[in-house]
Amino acid sequence: MRHEAHLKFFLFSLLSIIYSLSSIASPIDSIQPLLGKKGELVPSTKNDTWYMNADPGKHFIIDSSIFHIEDFNVVQRSSGREYANLGNSGTAAYPLVFDINRSTGFNLGYNQFDVYRYHKDSVKYYQVIRPYAELSMVIGLKNEQVFQGNFANQHKGIIFYGVEFRRIFSKGIYTNERTNDNGFNLYGIFNSRNKRWNIQADLIFNSFKPQENGGVQANVFDSSFFQKTLVPVNLTAAENKYTQVDFYLKSSYNLGKKYSVRLNDSTSNKVLMPIFRISHQLNIERNKNKFHDLQPDENQNYYGSFYTIPDSVANDLNYLKVGNALMLDYFARKLTSDSTYSEKNFVISAEVGFEYFMLSQNELKSNTTNFYVGGNIRSNGASASKLFYKGSAKYFPFGWNQNDLIADAVVGYEIGKVGMVSGNFTYQLKEAPYMYERYASHPVNWAFDLPKTKTMAAGFKYQNVRYGLTADFNYYIVDHLPVYPGFASPYLTTGIENAFVIHAGNRNSFYGLHLDNDIWFTSTANDGLIRQTYPMLVTKHSIYYENRVFKKMLWLAVGFDLRYRYKNNAPYYEPMLGAFYPVTTTNKSFPILDFFLNLKIKTVRVFLKVSNISSSFGPKGYYSLYGYPAADISFQFGIKWRFFE
Repeated sequence: MRHEAHLKFFLFSLLSIIYSLSSIASPIDSIQPLLGKKGELVPSTKNDTWYMNADPGKHFIIDSSIFHIEDFNVVQRSSGREYANLGNSGTAAYPLVFDINRSTGFNLGYNQFDVYRYHKDSVKYYQVIRPYAELSMVIGLKNEQVFQGNFANQHKGIIFYGVEFRRIFSKGIYTNERTNDNGFNLYGIFNSRNKRWNIQADLIFNSFKPQENGGVQANVFDSSFFQKTLVPVNLTAAENKYTQVDFYLKSSYNLGKKYSVRLNDSTSNKVLMPIFRISHQLNIERNKNKFHDLQPDENQNYYGSFYTIPDSVANDLNYLKVGNALMLDYFARKLTSDSTYSEKNFVISAEVGFEYFMLSQNELKSNTTNFYVGGNIRSNGASASKLFYKGSAKYFPFGWNQNDLIADAVVGYEIGKVGMVSGNFTYQLKEAPYMYERYASHPVNWAFDLPKTKTMAAGFKYQNVRYGLTADFNYYIVDHLPVYPGFASPYLTTGIENAFVIHAGNRNSFYGLHLDNDIWFTSTANDGLIRQTYPMLVTKHSIYYENRVFKKMLWLAVGFDLRYRYKNNAPYYEPMLGAFYPVTTTNKSFPILDFFLNLKIKTVRVFLKVSNISSSFGPKGYYSLYGYPAADISFQFGIKWRFFE
């Protein structure tokens, strides 16, 4: 009967594939400020936008909707691939759907907090004509708190600055499960009046201080514990501390032609139209990772060969990076008159960089370097062309990541009402993370020269924003994936793994009734690491009613979110090394049902959420990852207040 239930749910999910769209922000191809009768800037939604470092020419409208604002905990997402955590907000998280890690360069191997971490490519740079600020707070049971905010402003169109921050604190349900995550990114941009000079500074801070209990020792849901705090856990005094401070300073000089900008009816000014940009970037990063257990003798078998002395276990790994890079950009622009110019649909960039690392692992000090060259050619988001593309490559001739290579390409076309189609291709050679090749501590020491992981991926995507449909397909060929088997030195998979991931989704409504679906189906040709650690099927379904009432003064949405994983091959998390590794036991799968009510009055958005209702009936709970129970039914209240409109 259980297999029949799984089959029915699987068939229901496949039928939902006919509806599909991932939520995307609305792009604006070019930004032209509106002028009032006296020449002053007039507030407009299209004038207040944000862009990202990878494509400054492509701007996005600041979201002010109530679309799935109940997905507050980062791992649950209104669009994109979701994650599973250890059962408490802010804990180590693992992706539920396989994809390539396209990051390049030196990697320590502590990636369990990446989904919460601020980094250069995730920073939103705001272009606003008036101060913009938004604060939000979420409170829940067991002292669960999420506090975050944004602020951005500009001064006379010359200086732009902003900050975004987030704090996650949650006591948790089980012993030694508290989380304390903090992070922010702060930026400032200066553009000279003649557009010759540009200076940009970024300061990124990430801090994670989660307690680590190593999972439960007993089956929580088949026992009669009166309180979850009485459930025995593997570790009662262990904690991880991760701190990152990342600073960027980039200065640029522009070369090009001048054109006239009219200030009033009788006065105009000559302004530079940048064509070539020469830049230098300084990057200084301090990265500290520390695991500490003050009472390891309570469970000496837990650490296996890593166990050192009875009174404490510690693992420290830190580095200081100093990097310099030279960059050259070419923008295809052409003067169309003495006062106007047109944007062509391509931008060419080249980069060369050198990085120096000072490492410290359990008081053993060492140094290493990296030298890289890279470049890309991409479409220009400001050109308003329907053709978009990007081709990029990065290669490390010498250093720790010597012979690492990544080549990426994507090309697509917007076919009006029909939608948008695109294809992508990636080839990657990647060094194993540092922790997989070097470990120095008594009595365990290892030093390996592991083969590089080789990955090739190709995919296709279709989107139709008008009808709310999307579908994408990606095929992967992966060789030599690094793995921690647990309590021993790492190894690499020796067989080539073939996998494909199909995603489909929709965002559709009928007279205010929405049925949104996202489905990811993963299939592998052999029994490798991908099959052992990723579910075959991951689904998210939302049914809710949305409307504006009381003369459109109140905007509301009320409904349910349903999540499900089929063949839930959840990995085990080892906190000392921050590693996820496969286990032979498959987690049982149960639906995860949430109720939500989202409201908006003027600039204030509010949500009420009851999480994991399904744990209160039928099975008394489920495991998020192997050995880590998911949270029980809970209640959250959240408010977002925008000081903008």
